[in-house]
Amino acid sequence: MKRSNPLTEYDTLIKFLANKMRMFNTDHLKLLIDAKSVDPCTDQRDYSRVLRSAASRGLIKKTDVYQKSLWRGSNNLARCMWAHPAEEVNA
Repeated sequence: MKRSNPLTEYDTLIKFLANKMRMFNTDHLKLLIDAKSVDPCTDQRDYSRVLRSAASRGLIKKTDVYQKSLWRGSNNLARCMWAHPAEEVNA
């Protein structure tokens, strides 16, 4: 049986992004982690897992908006945008 292990290490940073920005994605989380000198995720896929974990706990919500990554060297796939749970987002 799989046990749930929420990724809560970045919760304060996610709350900061949710309160200060209308919408954000994994690129914004990476920049904030780098700026605050917090230990980054060892696997790049973990950033989306962190955001999905925060959404399951009600810290943020997923929107229907997608934006291409501006991160240099990325695969430039569209990234899901996230918002504060109380934020009304119109695509």
